[in-house]
Amino acid sequence: MSQHYFQTESRGRSVTVLMGWDRPTSQFFLVVEGGQQDRSAGADDDDEEYLYSNLWDTDARDQDLGYFLEKLKDLGIEVPASMSDEIRKDQAANVGNRRVIHEKDGTFAVA
Repeated sequence: MSQHYFQTESRGRSVTVLMGWDRPTSQFFLVVEGGQQDRSAGADDDDEEYLYSNLWDTDARDQDLGYFLEKLKDLGIEVPASMSDEIRKDQAANVGNRRVIHEKDGTFAVA
């Protein structure tokens, strides 16, 4: 599967967006993981939580990328255009085993 990461914020929380193309199932996926709003209050890394996972979403199966971009909008998250563009390229080429880190300014690096 291709894995595209983006660090941002959602509703005052630092979150990590993981989205991509899963070659074995021929489907897009999305996971949004976020931490505590205020880590200074003694919260530790075990307090991380998932704000969204396509595995919980019974409507997510066989959806196009736009479906997941709308889910991100519902969470107040906008990913750079480079991220959705690269994921669409992954689908077109049926890419697997690709890890990409995206930045707010649209730049990205293949890890």
